[in-house]
Amino acid sequence: MSANVKEDGIKINSLMEELNNATSLIESITRKKAEGVVSMSREEGILKLLVEVLERKSIPDSQDILSIYEMKLNSNMDIIDYSKIGMRRRSDMFTQEE
Repeated sequence: MSANVKEDGIKINSLMEELNNATSLIESITRKKAEGVVSMSREEGILKLLVEVLERKSIPDSQDILSIYEMKLNSNMDIIDYSKIGMRRRSDMFTQEE
C-alpha cells in the first residue's frame, strides 16, 4: 500500500509541476497574472489547458476582466497551440461549448 501512495504522490507532484510550468509560461507570454487553471486534459501525449488570466484589475473585484486562454503543450512543455478563447467579468459565469 505504501508503494501505491508513493507512486500517487509522485504523479500528483509531477502534475502540479506541469501546471506550475504552464501557468508560468502563460504569464511570460501575456505578461499578465494567471489566476488559475480552469481545466486540463491529456490526449496522446498532448497536454491541453484552459488558463484564466487577469486582464484588468477593477474595484470592486467582481468587475475584474479575466481572459481564458487555451494552450496545448507536448511532453517537453513546448507550445503546440495557443489562443485566447474568451473574456469575462469575474462576476460572470464561464461556460464552454463543446
